[in-house]
Amino acid sequence: SMTRGNRATSATWFTTTVAIALSFAIGAPVAVAGAQTTSAKPSLNDQLIAEDPIQLAKQAREKGNIVRGAILFHQGNINCAKCHRPAAGQDRIGPNLSTLATETTDSMIIESILQPSKEIKDPYKTFIAFTADGDTINGTKVSEDDEKIIFRDVADVDKLITVDKEDLEGMRPAKLSSMPAELANQMKNRQQLLDLLRYVFDLRERGPDTNSQTAKAISRRKLEPAMHGLMLMQERNCVACHDGESPSPVAAKQPPRLLWSASRLNPEYIARFIDDPHGTKPGSTMPGLLGHLDDEERKETATAITHFLLSKTENQFKRESIDGEAMHRGYELFNSVGCVACHAPRNEAAKELPLPESTPLGDLTKKYSISALTEFLEDPLAVRVSGHMPNMQLEHRESVDIANYLLQSENDDALKPWPVNKELASKGADYFKQHNCSRCHKDIVDDKPAGSFTSLDTMNPLRGCLSGKSGSWPDFQLSPEDTDAVKAGLKSWSTKLNAKQKIELTLASFNCIACHNRGDIGGVSLDRNPHFKTEDLNLGDQGRIPPTLTGVGAKLKPNWLRDVMVNSRTIRPYMKTRMPQFGEDNIKHLFSLLDDADHLPKTIFATFDDQKETRLKGHLMAGNKGLNCVACHTYQYKTSDTMPAVDLTEMAERLEKDWFYQYMLDPQRFSPNTVMPSFWPGGKAIRADIDGEPNDQIEAIWQYLLDGRQARVPAGVVREPLEIVVTDEAKMLRRKYPGIGKRGIGVGYPGGVNIAYDAEQMRVASIWPGKFVEASAVWRGQGSGDVRPLAKTIDFAPGPELDDAENPWFVDEGRPPQHRFKGYVLDNQRRPTFRYEFEDVTVTDFFYQVTDVAAAADTANQTRLQRTVSFESDQAQNQLMFRIATARNIVETDGAFMLSKKLGVRVLSNLVAEIKKTDNGSQLQIPLAVEPNQSLQLKLEYFWK
Repeated sequence: SMTRGNRATSATWFTTTVAIALSFAIGAPVAVAGAQTTSAKPSLNDQLIAEDPIQLAKQAREKGNIVRGAILFHQGNINCAKCHRPAAGQDRIGPNLSTLATETTDSMIIESILQPSKEIKDPYKTFIAFTADGDTINGTKVSEDDEKIIFRDVADVDKLITVDKEDLEGMRPAKLSSMPAELANQMKNRQQLLDLLRYVFDLRERGPDTNSQTAKAISRRKLEPAMHGLMLMQERNCVACHDGESPSPVAAKQPPRLLWSASRLNPEYIARFIDDPHGTKPGSTMPGLLGHLDDEERKETATAITHFLLSKTENQFKRESIDGEAMHRGYELFNSVGCVACHAPRNEAAKELPLPESTPLGDLTKKYSISALTEFLEDPLAVRVSGHMPNMQLEHRESVDIANYLLQSENDDALKPWPVNKELASKGADYFKQHNCSRCHKDIVDDKPAGSFTSLDTMNPLRGCLSGKSGSWPDFQLSPEDTDAVKAGLKSWSTKLNAKQKIELTLASFNCIACHNRGDIGGVSLDRNPHFKTEDLNLGDQGRIPPTLTGVGAKLKPNWLRDVMVNSRTIRPYMKTRMPQFGEDNIKHLFSLLDDADHLPKTIFATFDDQKETRLKGHLMAGNKGLNCVACHTYQYKTSDTMPAVDLTEMAERLEKDWFYQYMLDPQRFSPNTVMPSFWPGGKAIRADIDGEPNDQIEAIWQYLLDGRQARVPAGVVREPLEIVVTDEAKMLRRKYPGIGKRGIGVGYPGGVNIAYDAEQMRVASIWPGKFVEASAVWRGQGSGDVRPLAKTIDFAPGPELDDAENPWFVDEGRPPQHRFKGYVLDNQRRPTFRYEFEDVTVTDFFYQVTDVAAAADTANQTRLQRTVSFESDQAQNQLMFRIATARNIVETDGAFMLSKKLGVRVLSNLVAEIKKTDNGSQLQIPLAVEPNQSLQLKLEYFWK
C-alpha cells in the first residue's frame, strides 16, 4: 500500500478514539450509541470505491489533466509529495512512485488511494512505540540494531526519532495506514481524482532516472584527503608565512580587519581571544601563537597587544538592552534565512542545538554589542573580505532582530574599562611583530616581516605546525584527520588541478555544498533539512530546497549566472533560504569554470518557416487551452492561483536553449523533485491535437518566450488584487513604492491616513487619505514590482528632510553619505517610530492618527496625521534645515500651509516655518538650532479638506 502523512490529522490516528476522531476530521458520518441516525448520501470516496477500478483508470488516462494532477499531488490539502517524494535514495513514509513494482496495476494504485488500510505492506507499516518517559511515537522504522531503533515521524516526515531499546516499554503495529483514509473526500469532485491518477500513472511509467547525477546523489561524498588538505591550508592562510603558489583557485582566507574589531568589540574578549583563541572560540581558524609561553607571560603579551590595537582607533563597545520583540523575530530569521546552513540551529533562548559540521560562533554575548553585531550582519564582507562569512542580504531591521536574538543571554561579567596604556601599547606593537601577527593582519602595520619560512612544496610535515608539539610556531589545533589531509595536500601542492577539482574545492571552501549538491557532492543534510522552509507549501521540496548545481554551467546563461552570484538576482521569492553573496573577487573564477566544465549532448532544434505563426502556437501552448504552463508559472510578476513557480517571461533570458529543450523533454532527469509533469513521455506528445512533433512544440514555446516581458498574455493568467486592509492598528509593508527604491516603508494608520517612508533617503515620500495599498505586484511576484497606493498620493521631493542649511547634499538616487538609517520601533498600535542619524544628530520621527475635534472647524471629526520629530546631539548644531514639504505652490492661510487644494500642514510647536521658492515650485522648511544634550521637538499636523 502507498502510505502518506497528513499534518492536520496524523496526530490523532493512533489515539484510542481514532475512528471517531478520523471521521470528524474528514466529515464522514459517525455512529454514536443511543443516537438516532438518518441515511446520508455516500461520500465521494465511497462512491468511487463502488466504481469499477478498471473503468476508473481508463477514464483517468483519457480525461485526466496531468498539469492539474501535478498541482494536486503537491498541493497543501492533498500533498502526496510530502511522503511520496520522487527523489531517488530517500526513504519516505510512502514509496517512491517512480519505482513501484512492475506488477503494480492501475487498479492496485486506485485501491491504495481509496482504501489505504486494506493492505499495508512492509516497509510502510506504521508502529506505535511507548517509551519509559511516557512518550508515544508514531512512525515507520528507518533502521534497527541491537541497541536502538530509528523511526520516521508520521506527523513530520522530515523528523527522525532515535529510541534506545532499553528505554522502550512496548511497540505494536498500527492497524491504520499513515495515509489518510477517505482522501478523495478532500477533493472538490470526481474529476480531481482523475487528474491526480493521471499524474501518478505518469510518475510510475516514466520510472526512476538512473542516469542523471542528481538521481545518484544519495549520500554526501566528502572531498578526497588531498583536496580537503588544500582547502584547510587556504583557510589557515599558510601562504602568509610559507612561500609557494597554491593550485587552488580560491584565494587564501584573510583574517577580519583588526581596526574594525578594535573599534567595536569588547576589549576583554579581544585579550582573551589573543591569549587562547581555541579556548575562547572552539573551531576558530585563528592559530594560537602564545602557547609556548607560561601563563603569566602569555596573558601579559595578549594584554599588551590589545592595548596596541586599541591605540589605533577609538573603542565604542557598550552594553545595550535587548528588544524583546526584535529577539522573537530574530529567532525565526536565524533559523530560516540560511544561517543554519553553516551554523548550528538554536532554540528560542538562542541556546545552540549542536549539529555535526557546524561552524562555531562562540560566546557572542562576550564579544559583540547589539550595534556592532548589527553592523557586521548588514555587511560582513566589509569586515571579512574573503567571503567565508557571506552577505545574507539582510535588511537593517532584520540584522537588528538577529543581533537581539543571538545576544539575548544575560552577561554577568562586569564591563571592564580599557583606557589605553601607552607603555603597554608600545610593548604590544613589538609583540605584534615578534609573533608574526602582521603576516596575516596587514591593516594594522604596513611593513611585512622580512624573510619567509620553508616553501610549502619542500617543507617537512613532521616539524612545526603539523608536528603536534608545542613551540613558537602557530598552533591550529588540527584533528588527526585534518592533519593527515594537510599532509596529503602538501604532497599534491605542485599538482595542477582539473576543472572539476577546482569547482568542488571552491564549493567546499565557501560551503555552497551545505545547500546545493553538484553530482555526488553536497546537498542538504537530513539534520538541517527541516530548517529549509518555503512561503508556498504547494511547491513541496522544490519550493524550499536550493536547486542542484549539477550542470548549472550548461543551464544558465553566463550573465544570469553572474547576476545570481554577484548581484543577488533571484527567481524563487517563495524560498526562505537566501542566496548568500560571497563577493565577486572571491568567486568570479567559478563563472568560466562552470561554463567550461558543463556540457549537454548535442541538441537538434526544430526549424520553422514563419516565426510569427510559431510564436502564436507557443502562446497557445503556454495558456490553459494548451499545456497550461500558467497553471503553475508566474507571468510578468502575475502568479498563478495555485503556486508561484518561476516566471515564464524570464526563462529565455535565463536559460540556455539546449538545456531548455532537454529539460522539457524529461524534467525529472534534471530535477527529480520537480512539480513539472512530463508533456512528452517517451518522446510522444500528450497533446496530439496540437500540431507538430515534440521538438516542434518545444521550439514554439521557446520562440514565444523569446519575447520576454513583451510576450502576449497567455490564456488563463489571473491576477487577483491583494489589498492590505487597516482596521484597529497600523499596518506596515516594507517594499518598493512609486518614487522610492526597495527601502520603502508604507504605513497605513487607523482612520484611513497613510504614508510611504523612504528609508534610503530619510524622508516622507508620499502621503494620502483613504484605503492603504494593493500589494500583489510585490507579494506574489518576484519582489520587483511597486506597491500600489489605493488613492491619489501627494508626493514630496527626493532627498533627506534634515540637512545642512549651508551645504546640503546634492540629491541623486543614492543614500545621503552623512545620513544613517537606524530602523524603527513599534508602539502598542504597531505604529513605527523611525530613527536615523545625520552627522552627530540623532533623529526620531513618529506619526500618529488623530480623530478628535479639530481646532479648525473645516477639519472637525476628520482623521488627521500628527507627527513628532525629535532632534538630539551632544554638540551644538546651528546650521540645520528641516524640509517639511514641497509643492508646486504653497500658500499660508489661517495659521496653516496649504500644499494643494486638499492637503494642509500646521506647525504645532513653537518653531517658525518659511516658504522658499525653488526651481520646481515651493518648499516649506524650518531652520533648526539644537542645543547640546537637549531634545528639540518639531510637531506637525497634516489634514485634508
